[in-house]
Amino acid sequence: MSTGPGLRRAGGGLDIEGFISARRPRWRELEQLLTVIADAPTRQLGRDTILELVRLYRLACSDLNQARTYTANPELLGQLNQLVGRAYRVVYSQAGQERGGWWPALRRFLVEDAPASFRAERRWVLGAALALVLGALTGLLAVLGDPGNAPALIPQEFFSQSPAQRVAEIEGKEERIDSMHRAAAFGSFLYTHNIQVSFLAFSLGALTLIGGWMLLFYNGMIVGALAAMYLRDGVGTFFIAWVGPHGALELPAIVFAAAAGLRMGQALLLPGDIGAGASVRAAFTPVWRMLLTSALVLVAAGLIEGSFSQFSAKTVSYALKIAVAVTLFTGLCLWLFRAPRRSRP
Repeated sequence: MSTGPGLRRAGGGLDIEGFISARRPRWRELEQLLTVIADAPTRQLGRDTILELVRLYRLACSDLNQARTYTANPELLGQLNQLVGRAYRVVYSQAGQERGGWWPALRRFLVEDAPASFRAERRWVLGAALALVLGALTGLLAVLGDPGNAPALIPQEFFSQSPAQRVAEIEGKEERIDSMHRAAAFGSFLYTHNIQVSFLAFSLGALTLIGGWMLLFYNGMIVGALAAMYLRDGVGTFFIAWVGPHGALELPAIVFAAAAGLRMGQALLLPGDIGAGASVRAAFTPVWRMLLTSALVLVAAGLIEGSFSQFSAKTVSYALKIAVAVTLFTGLCLWLFRAPRRSRP
């Protein structure tokens, strides 16, 4: 990438003063254009104005990339981050309005924006998932090795009856969910509760970092200990079929919310040379996309848990429920983490 004539020092670095002097006029032009657009109704903006906005925005992005490569100057990087972020919001709000309203914007979010953010922040998702998995393995091995550990790991309400007795009761009675109304009511309760848990995971991660990992580890430990109880009672297949369909979405969604919190926590607590303000601005877009995705997935998980997951083997076989769980989890991972095909020239 060329920095323009006269902007490189003899040693190969960037002449920061020359860079700022050469680029400042177009930064000022972009700021002025953003002010004009903010004060004008959308219908009064002509095509030429929008094209000029996009041109200046792309140039500012290029300048920001150059500045990040050659300097850690917090004042310069903070100024450019703020300008590019402001222009980004205006450019894509205009693009969404030109494309026909909320439906194209939602489609773009689901098809492009959310997957792009998850791929870019996958290390935080993997770190959060690892905490949950380690907790689940700890709980599983602790109870398999000694059932006496179960009361210390699992809430007391789970000890009203043994797993085998609970399975016999569920399979011997009529279906608990026998109408769409009851399924919707139960599902709304579930996804409201799960969103609260996810918000807690996000908050702990954003404010403390370590708190987010600890909450994931603790919840994973409960799930692993419960699985061990059902395995020891000989009804492990029931547990997988019962938890699998909604758990395939619910647990990843909680991990996503925690990962968003960890990403924001890193921006707040470990911002690096660019400072907390610029770091938070850089993290804001992927974080809100991850949180919105988590909420959407949790709603789907609640609907499944309130209906399909509640059916006994009399209505839906264990094999089919496990197959649905595998399909949902695979589809979720492909949606968010599979790299898009490169378009041909």
